[in-house]
Amino acid sequence: MYNAQEYIDLIKRTLSPYRFHHSMCVAEKARELAKKYGADEEKAYIAGILHDVTKEMPNDEQIKLIEENGHSLEFFEKGNHRIFHQMSGEAYVKNVLKIDDEDILSGIRYHTTGRENMTLFEMIIYLADFTSADRTYPDVDIMREKTDKNLYEGMLYSLKYTIRDVVSNERMLHPDTINCYNFVLSKL
Repeated sequence: MYNAQEYIDLIKRTLSPYRFHHSMCVAEKARELAKKYGADEEKAYIAGILHDVTKEMPNDEQIKLIEENGHSLEFFEKGNHRIFHQMSGEAYVKNVLKIDDEDILSGIRYHTTGRENMTLFEMIIYLADFTSADRTYPDVDIMREKTDKNLYEGMLYSLKYTIRDVVSNERMLHPDTINCYNFVLSKL
């Protein structure tokens, strides 16, 4: 249904070698988690390939994509350019690549912040990004173990990690992340 090679060629042309390698690692991990947890493996692979498609675009171009998609940045988003790419990526995939699959779009849209009532597919993309083979940050092995055991345990660990990192670096914490944390706690 999707032409994975077309998307691979696209990100190979538009992303740095580092970001390209990361995206391919996320695609592989997303497919692996989808198989393990019963989600669509092909769609997970495509979302993994494309999850950072706009990450290296200039911020003004990302904002333009977001606004052209009918959204505006909230004050807590304007101060955190690190999350622009999840919104601009969704817009790019939808409006430029003409992919209208809601799983793929929302998987990309929430892969950085999470959100309340995350779907299985969204959690898979979120955790694939956190636990892909190229990741080497402290505790990544623990996060991989928890993710392989139970998606909600992986989510809780990753959210705590993110919240600590955001707060310790005095960046604004997105309300979607707080809501996701509370949602995951309610499931455990």
